[in-house]
Amino acid sequence: MFLHFIVDRGHKEAFLDLAHRIASSDGFINRNERNYIQGWLVELGLEDWTPEARAHLSTAELLGNVQDDRIKNIFLAELLLLIFADGNFNDAEKQIANEIQRLFGCDDETFGKFRSWVEQMNALKVEGMKLVLHTS
Repeated sequence: MFLHFIVDRGHKEAFLDLAHRIASSDGFINRNERNYIQGWLVELGLEDWTPEARAHLSTAELLGNVQDDRIKNIFLAELLLLIFADGNFNDAEKQIANEIQRLFGCDDETFGKFRSWVEQMNALKVEGMKLVLHTS
């Protein structure tokens, strides 16, 4: 949705590394999470990206060169969309989200606004599906 604003390849790869880490944090990547990541690969122009290259890095190391507040906000919004893609906010995802919030210096109020926006987006998707699939 907002990833086209990211131009630096290092930022793009860091985003994808975090997305993969989040998606696989519960032991598997479900279909909704996989669809998000596949769409992001295309949106970022990194169809050749693989998660193995920097999997050994900590979250802090992955985010170390992300200093621009707009890029941080894009990461936060998109990664929260991924976290809620499967309808479950598990402990591992919470831990990663909290770590990203802390590393970005994002206060609870701002983080709550992003989370609320994501929840509203998901509710709108469900409403849209109901409208589209409803037959008279």
